[in-house]
Amino acid sequence: MSEYDRLKKVIPPDQALANQALSRSLRQVKRITESQLPAIANALSVMESNSNLGQINALDTPLPPSVANFWANTFATGTGAGNAITVSDTVGIAAGVNVNDQMPIVVLGIQSLADAGQLISLTANAGNAMSNTNGIYTQMQYCLANAYGAAPTIPATPYFAGGSFANIDAAFSAANGLIPAANTAITSITSVNSDTAGNVNAAWETMAAQIQLNQDNLIAAGVDIGNIVIGDWANSNIANNQQSVALSIGTRLHSIGLDISQGGASQFFTSVANVGNGSATGGSVAGQAVVASLREGRNIKLFNATGLGIDSQLSDVNANTPVANNLSQAQYSATQARANIII
Repeated sequence: MSEYDRLKKVIPPDQALANQALSRSLRQVKRITESQLPAIANALSVMESNSNLGQINALDTPLPPSVANFWANTFATGTGAGNAITVSDTVGIAAGVNVNDQMPIVVLGIQSLADAGQLISLTANAGNAMSNTNGIYTQMQYCLANAYGAAPTIPATPYFAGGSFANIDAAFSAANGLIPAANTAITSITSVNSDTAGNVNAAWETMAAQIQLNQDNLIAAGVDIGNIVIGDWANSNIANNQQSVALSIGTRLHSIGLDISQGGASQFFTSVANVGNGSATGGSVAGQAVVASLREGRNIKLFNATGLGIDSQLSDVNANTPVANNLSQAQYSATQARANIII
């Protein structure tokens, strides 16, 4: 005979079923048998629910895809497992990560082009500024050294049409200037030596990407390299950063929720969180999740005080508890409840 069958002999069947359901639920709570009923009752009487947090209550998945994508795209930017940020992702460039193995490719590639005479249009140097056989880079150097005067008149070569310019800046940047001419020469060299040029460019881009990755992650960590005073960390200016602040706050919401004093941390964050009117359409999931986390922190403290404790990771499915298929809360009848009672 089941507990339910015995209980319904002394109290009405519906109350017996409700008591049996409550009993079965409580047995799933960790260390319930080691706790005292008055302590549990006191904790349950002051527990907080997710009432007025419509978007949280309406969630049908533990983590909405939009939230997962935000964190993945904003914080999971490293090269480690699961895109975790590694040490090399922040200061790897100082140790030669993606530089020591790439720089030789660049040097050897350029040297091979020079040895084959492919860079003459850029690097040829006849030894004097006015030679008509100088390469474009050589003419750039002479121009910067003021060899052609403040209003440069640069001689023509097979690689550069030459001409007179109002100033040195114009000599470089004008449509008929040195930089456009150099770009044309580089395009020609690349087309003739596509394999070597491709290898050099790929290696250079790898090094540049490492530098950019380090810079981005240092900024994300709130480190302002230019304002760090070596040996005087106390007076260093390490700028605050939204990402590091967000991570810090997110991991401390449970403890923040414990400060329920007037004007305290919990009150402040509850006030600034965008919960809207508490419905499933007002406010934002993020804002309502902040308030839910504050409440959860207080609930965890209550349960810990009873000796029950709270698991931080909960399984979506309890394999040891048979549940009727396709039954929502509204569909679950008393008959179905009795059918699922375990003796």
